[in-house]
Amino acid sequence: MEYSTIILAVVLGFFGILFILLIVYVVQVNKAKGVVKGASTKMPPRDYMINVGSKCPDYWVDMGADPTRRGYHLCYNQLNIPIGNPNNNVCYSDKAKRIKSFKDVMITEKDEIVDWDGGKEGETEMCRFVSQCGPSNNMTASWLGISSEQMSPGYSSCGSIAAK
Repeated sequence: MEYSTIILAVVLGFFGILFILLIVYVVQVNKAKGVVKGASTKMPPRDYMINVGSKCPDYWVDMGADPTRRGYHLCYNQLNIPIGNPNNNVCYSDKAKRIKSFKDVMITEKDEIVDWDGGKEGETEMCRFVSQCGPSNNMTASWLGISSEQMSPGYSSCGSIAAK
């Protein structure tokens, strides 16, 4: 083997190792950016909240506009999910049919929950439902994006809202 062949092999080996280290570095930087981005991303995704999540509690069925109340829609507890206080009108509008009428809300560009007239009654109603209608006194009702104490950042941190 010639001397120039050995030098060429060493140089190519050096550049090969350098190339592999560069790839590992780029992967790690992108992974770190993803972690930081994930920490600031609202969950659940905005599209979900606009189309599904802002309408009814988890696993309830949106039945559309409430024919008896303008600006409200009906949600149906189709799976008969346990309700901690079914006689409370916060939990059901019609206990026998397992239906609740909720105020229509929208998600703003700033990812806030507001009523169509700009008020906050709908968010307050959602927070009351979450805090008062869980299966037991120690458990809240499930509504993704509404009770944000466990999910950060969410669309509503109910905190003191539910106590009103």
